Amino acid sequence: MSNSTSGETPVGIRLNRFLAMAGVGSRRVCDELIQKGFVRVNGAIQLEPASRVVAGKDIVEFQNRPLSIQPEVKYYIFNKPRGVITTTRDPYGRPVVVDFLPDELRIYPVGRLDFDTTGALLLTNDGEMAYRLTHPKFQIPKLYQVLIRGTPDEARLRKVEAGIEIEAGFFAKGELNGFQYQGDNTEVRLTLREGKKREVKRIFRTLGYPVLRLHRETFASLSVAGLKPGEWRELTPNEISELKELVDGH
Repeated sequence: MSNSTSGETPVGIRLNRFLAMAGVGSRRVCDELIQKGFVRVNGAIQLEPASRVVAGKDIVEFQNRPLSIQPEVKYYIFNKPRGVITTTRDPYGRPVVVDFLPDELRIYPVGRLDFDTTGALLLTNDGEMAYRLTHPKFQIPKLYQVLIRGTPDEARLRKVEAGIEIEAGFFAKGELNGFQYQGDNTEVRLTLREGKKREVKRIFRTLGYPVLRLHRETFASLSVAGLKPGEWRELTPNEISELKELVDGH
């Protein structure tokens, strides 16, 4: 493991970035795993995510499994079905998103969709990209189709564009893309860019309209059009380029 002194150029890469590049998870997830003692460097537990390692020289282990930086990154868009957990494993044996993909693909979900939420979910082994796509400062657009109970007028729905306090000191803001009444219910299309936990449901609960069904149509520029629930496909080179342009612009 390498450490630099004042005035020297840092050697190697940060441990959290190494884990992300090895396909363990996003940098935020890797920070937590390191701090919880799941990572060893040259046989010793390392608790500092910012410590530096040299690929090919230092031996980095996660849960006693040696890691190496994967030379090829992969990106997949998945149409998540209802009743599936957005993790790579579940202690209660419930279905998880990676159950739908080949075992040899060491990839993980970018962000989360609730158990009962369906739609677009990106999976990758590119930890740096995952970090950028989930960090609020990058303002990645996510388009949702929401069925709510009740028939609010347009003025009430447009309150979300000005910002709604969903809990003390926390505001949510989105773009209303349209709505249509369906009997006693309303289908709303809404774009969000920050991705707070259960943000869509909290917005409409604050407005007084419970969410009956929630589907994410697109994540960034990626759509699940043509994919049945549980189906996935690899991103095209053009789609990957668009993703990189989206995050590199910030």
